[in-house]
Amino acid sequence: MLNEWNKPSMMLLAIISTAFIGAGVLLTGSANTTVQGQLGLNPIPTTEEVIATYVARIPPGAALQDSPIHYYPDNIAIPSGITVAWFNDDPGQPHTVTSGVPDSAESGAMFNSGIIPYTSFFQHTFDGQLKNQEIVYHCEIHPWRTAKVTVGEAFEKGHYFVFASGTGQVLNMTKNDRTLIDFRPLTVSTGSTTPLTYNITIMEGGTDNATTTFSRSFFTIGNNDLQLELIPRPDQNKTTVYGPDVTDPVTGAYHVEGNFMKPGNEYTIRAEITSIGNDEPPGRVVDDFAFRVVS
Repeated sequence: MLNEWNKPSMMLLAIISTAFIGAGVLLTGSANTTVQGQLGLNPIPTTEEVIATYVARIPPGAALQDSPIHYYPDNIAIPSGITVAWFNDDPGQPHTVTSGVPDSAESGAMFNSGIIPYTSFFQHTFDGQLKNQEIVYHCEIHPWRTAKVTVGEAFEKGHYFVFASGTGQVLNMTKNDRTLIDFRPLTVSTGSTTPLTYNITIMEGGTDNATTTFSRSFFTIGNNDLQLELIPRPDQNKTTVYGPDVTDPVTGAYHVEGNFMKPGNEYTIRAEITSIGNDEPPGRVVDDFAFRVVS
């Protein structure tokens, strides 16, 4: 049974994301889940931390059965422990995010948002109990709307970072066209207001004869981890970087999309922390991780 939109009598949250600014209200949903929505309250209440780091969208027109996009992205791969938020951007249309195949016995067993009104969102944490699972989800109101989350448990521990990817250290583009990587520092920890600056470099081939295909600095505030989604597009002639998905604090995922990786090649991903606030680290904080793309 779907939950109805509650009266704004519960805890208020201020939400700021890359495409959403406003006040929110906590709604009922399934156990350990929340739905939040913009009410346009003025003044905006005190900002509370939003734990979601990856944002998916229910785009305009998603309710139409012949719409080319019902959830975006509709096939994501994340490490376990990541919290995903789904925003309803479909004007005038309520939707749900419900685990399982429509009308099946397991429908809603893992998570069920209840009704998500327009401009609202639902978030769910894919915890460490999930091991290399592919989770189908759908909309109970429009059951033709389905999508998939792959949750990976594989990780590699370096000297200074833990490297965790939704697809492990191999991205099979026949199954997934993207993967979210979480870089967790082992030797650096900061307070909630101190930024960390990372440099991520991707090199084709081994470190001795490598060709750099991508290099960029990123920063986080309020979360020591850096989350970076790799979206190889070998047919494109450029690489685009966008994000973070959540900007207050800067805990959201960044995205790299373009021709920086091609199937059939092996890569080295270098993660380095180049500054802690305004200061350099006391010593070099850098690890290299092997990564492969296949099709």
